[in-house]
Amino acid sequence: MQRFGFRPNIATFASVIGACSLLTEVEIGIQIHCQLTKICFTHIKIGSALVDMYSKCGKIEYARTAFDDMPEKNVFSWSSMIDGYGKSGEPDKALELFHQMQLRGVEPNYVTFLAAISACGHGGLVAKGHEIFESMERDYSLKPRMEHYACMVDLLGRAGSLHQAWDLVRGMPERPNSDVWAALLNSCNLHDSVEMASVAANELFKLNAKRRPGAYVSFSNTLAAAGKWDNVSQLREAMKIRGVLKDTGSSWVGAEIEA
Repeated sequence: MQRFGFRPNIATFASVIGACSLLTEVEIGIQIHCQLTKICFTHIKIGSALVDMYSKCGKIEYARTAFDDMPEKNVFSWSSMIDGYGKSGEPDKALELFHQMQLRGVEPNYVTFLAAISACGHGGLVAKGHEIFESMERDYSLKPRMEHYACMVDLLGRAGSLHQAWDLVRGMPERPNSDVWAALLNSCNLHDSVEMASVAANELFKLNAKRRPGAYVSFSNTLAAAGKWDNVSQLREAMKIRGVLKDTGSSWVGAEIEA
């Protein structure tokens, strides 16, 4: 493009940086960042794209530098940085940034809240996660979406609060979708809760059995951990009948057991 005399614009740079993010081509992203710095090319959209790219490529310090260098920041910039810290295992920094954002008068959106709750999940911060979840509608009139409920179920489940997770699912104003049930099922698998896993698995299979083969694997592992081998065999048969193929990267506990 440049060879033919065309100058890249904001959309061009943002698109290329986005591609680097998807392909985790951080070295190319760094080269583009250097080029932008040399020509003093700054724009809030490009800055946000750099933060997102570095975060997804695991270069959280680079992401923070790009974030701090931005002359202006919007909700997308803040959300990307918060999400980056959360996924990098630094929930305290994510929540500190979430707090700073609000102090500066930038209202969090749905993406911001999802990033903040997810950060709490990575850090096992149940009380803080619940506080942030409750503040969505109370303070910002943002009704939690399915992804926020799924994230909260995951947070509670990771912490071993399965009954709280179950109460949250039962109290949802809308019927839970497959993401919510999958989060509950995975939590049950972590803590070998067969009874609750059975409920979650059955609801999940009703919604989209063929699109969630990993759910069968997760439920099978829960049954196997409890020593319920007959149930494992029955589940394998049900999987064959429904034409569901297991995830290639999943561990099929009890795979050698004959039905």
